[in-house]
Amino acid sequence: MKQPISRRNLLKNLGIGGVAGLSLAATRGFADQATDGDPERAGFASRINKIGKTTVDPPSPYMEDGKVIQPARELPVFHQADVVVVGGGASGFAAAVAAARTGAKTALVERRGSLGGLWTNGIVLVVIGTSVRESSGEYKLVTRGICEEFLQRLEKMGPNAITSKGRNGYQPTVDPEAAKVLMDEMIQEAGVDMFFHAWGVDVIKTGSALQGVIFESKEGRQAIIAKNVVDASGDGDIYHHAGADYEQISHGMGFVYRIGNVDRIDGSKAPKDKKFNLGSSEPLKSTRWVNNLGPRGNGLDVREISKIEMMHRQSAWNYVERMRQTPGYEDVFLLSTCTEIGVRATRLLDGVKKISKKAAIINTKYDDTVAVSGDDSFKHPEFAIPYGSLLPKEIDNLIVAGRCISVAPDLIDRVRLIPVCVVTGQAAGVAAALAAKGDVTSRNLPIQELQRVLKSQGAYLG
Repeated sequence: MKQPISRRNLLKNLGIGGVAGLSLAATRGFADQATDGDPERAGFASRINKIGKTTVDPPSPYMEDGKVIQPARELPVFHQADVVVVGGGASGFAAAVAAARTGAKTALVERRGSLGGLWTNGIVLVVIGTSVRESSGEYKLVTRGICEEFLQRLEKMGPNAITSKGRNGYQPTVDPEAAKVLMDEMIQEAGVDMFFHAWGVDVIKTGSALQGVIFESKEGRQAIIAKNVVDASGDGDIYHHAGADYEQISHGMGFVYRIGNVDRIDGSKAPKDKKFNLGSSEPLKSTRWVNNLGPRGNGLDVREISKIEMMHRQSAWNYVERMRQTPGYEDVFLLSTCTEIGVRATRLLDGVKKISKKAAIINTKYDDTVAVSGDDSFKHPEFAIPYGSLLPKEIDNLIVAGRCISVAPDLIDRVRLIPVCVVTGQAAGVAAALAAKGDVTSRNLPIQELQRVLKSQGAYLG
């Protein structure tokens, strides 16, 4: 009879032995012995082991006079860091990498199980707004630093990871799975403490200053203590909980899905009156991604988001099914739908400085510029983003990045673009790290030092 393999030999065969294997056993309490059952036909049962309880149930809310009362309780401190970044989208990813590279002990909290936000989980795959067209007709890349590095490293992963430079400057399309993997690599290389499946829900605040954030997860409600906080939530959740002023807007809530087998379409068989939206190309030749703009809605209203998401999902399925019933299109299928609905904008910070579209179009200069945006239409020049647009007016030790920074509503459709989120994220991460290391508030950080470090990391500041 074939003897069951021990856990030690299994890990050795998988190349996970040594310290890593011991660490895994220590942290999860796995045993070497399989569970009870037929040892000859254990199957997946051999992976089941009894472990001690790892979560604690605190006192539950109760009803009193028709109101739900939450009992006061001490929150456990889950982690301590110099910088904690809330939100692992394009801006949060860049902020965490930049902060860690600047020498700060950095934690990143993300509610989903992968990085990238709407870029990856939302399948918004095109990277537009990286460049501007100069009077000579040449294109200039302005979203450099981590943004440029990321795209260059995707290119090294092969043609299935990213498309080549387009005819209108550098506006590549990326494969979402390749992007997720590369973000994981860069986060780990930088030494960031990564916490997935954790939703930032509140702040730790004394007076006007933050000392960290509160998050919810399967382990319950816990605290991360930090010297500086970066709000990269997209919706300004953290500065909202901190009491910062902001403006709230509604915008289109899109939905993206991917179609497979588009390379098997035989257009010669289709009726001439049949025209389908096959979306945009991407690195994988057999797939396309389709971006539905969606209705305008309140991206902070759970009922509204839920209704719109179900509507979008049903619409995508029905559309592809109609396509499949058309001669020549029989082999296409709905490959995947986004796991994150495309909320384009909700809260806009009322910060120390606010950028308007007019200021952007005339390329207003700032003495505290920390990032530069390109133009997706190539009709306008680059525009500078000042540090003041990342800072709340009244809250200390909080820096904002991504689509919820301080801009006028008429500029949101340029600021929310992926490369702009990356460069504002890098600026916020470096600023948070320098403030933590220098033991100064984020608003008192010497701007010249911030700009110097950003440039040393490859950033372009005009």
